[in-house]
Amino acid sequence: MSDERTVAAGVRPDAGGETVVLETRETKRGQGPIGLAFGFLLLGLPFLGRQRITLTNERIVIAEGFWTKKRDDIELFRIRDVVSLQSLWQRLVGIGDVIIKSTEGRSDVEHRLRGVPDPVGISEAIRSAWNRTSRPGGATNLD
Repeated sequence: MSDERTVAAGVRPDAGGETVVLETRETKRGQGPIGLAFGFLLLGLPFLGRQRITLTNERIVIAEGFWTKKRDDIELFRIRDVVSLQSLWQRLVGIGDVIIKSTEGRSDVEHRLRGVPDPVGISEAIRSAWNRTSRPGGATNLD
């Protein structure tokens, strides 16, 4: 199994000094066996709109879509919880989902990163970036 996750260290020139911590995308295996068969029938079109996830030191960017593009930015300071999920099928092929619970205005929102390789590692990377942002100076006291 190939791991499609790429970790980049550096400064993204178009983001005003944001440092890219992690880049990954939804794997083709994330569609499941029925999705794979359906994708081959449609000459791979469902795979062109896969999620592309970028974690920086300030936010998470989720871009997806082929015909209609959608981009969702989640500021790290708005994150409330990060959960990783793996069904039996996903454990067999080494992928999983990561759910990010955040607040947008007065409501809580859940963002699902579908079919990513190493969901526990990605959720830990998000949690680490979130802790660095929400607890400046290395503060460990939650009170």
